[in-house]
Amino acid sequence: MINQIDDTENEKIFKMGGAPVGKMELLDLEEFTIISFLRRWCDGEIARTQLQKELVINLGYAKGAQFFQSFKSLCEIIFYNGRRTLVRHQTDCSCVGADESCFAQLILRAGNNYKEDAILIALLLVPPHLTSETFALASQIGTSIKSLLDTDNKYITLN
Repeated sequence: MINQIDDTENEKIFKMGGAPVGKMELLDLEEFTIISFLRRWCDGEIARTQLQKELVINLGYAKGAQFFQSFKSLCEIIFYNGRRTLVRHQTDCSCVGADESCFAQLILRAGNNYKEDAILIALLLVPPHLTSETFALASQIGTSIKSLLDTDNKYITLN
């Protein structure tokens, strides 16, 4: 009986994390990009390699490689040490899930130096002992996203 309750609770949590909270087309470009990168990261090794190549092309080798390493480290912390499994929607889904929005807000807040907000969001995702590292990585990613989306640059995607 206890296992049934645990399974039911896990199903409820999974549904809440994936609950739609917005639409991709209504997001600003930074949030859209972050969620798109997260979805592609979750699509597997081929999509990750393609993302890495795009970052290197668009940011240059050093900055692109650093961005990718920071993004990889952040995802690994959240997916391997998270309080629970982060739920994401399919790459081509027009909905924004609650967990995806939380991930994006973490990076946006950290990238704009809203440290207290970012740490609070990090606490929702990871145990307390990982919040400083999570914030530092999110801050690096947020800063790089701004550089990537600079209006003078055109972001190139590989298809």
